[in-house]
Amino acid sequence: MLHDILHEIAPEERFRYAQLLACLTQIDAAVTRAELSFFEQRLGASLLSPERRQQLRECLSEAQDLNKLLSEMQPKTIKLCLRDACLMTLADREIDDKERIVLEKVAKAAGLSSAHVDRLLGWVIQGYHWMQKGYTELEI
Repeated sequence: MLHDILHEIAPEERFRYAQLLACLTQIDAAVTRAELSFFEQRLGASLLSPERRQQLRECLSEAQDLNKLLSEMQPKTIKLCLRDACLMTLADREIDDKERIVLEKVAKAAGLSSAHVDRLLGWVIQGYHWMQKGYTELEI
């Protein structure tokens, strides 16, 4: 796994971060296998207890209040979640208008612009190309 700073955030903020990710999986009303896999990876990185992780898994099937979550979070946590939401949103290699609108709403809550969302999505796409090059080098 690549270096991350999520573990440096207070446990309650990490829980809110994961709640927000769970909320964002529901944007297009369908959690794909790729999104679920990414969500589980981020749960692992959160270093939360097994009980808290189970609570978060249950959030995947429950409607979350995005505005309430954002209002309770610190800007740094929202920014990390925005980064990971961009990764998760493009896990299925598609982004629809509804997902884009929500990403921009999350960015705004952290004091960022839609240009930040554009740059993060570009970064994700570059990352996918980088990963594909590894598969190509291995001929798989």
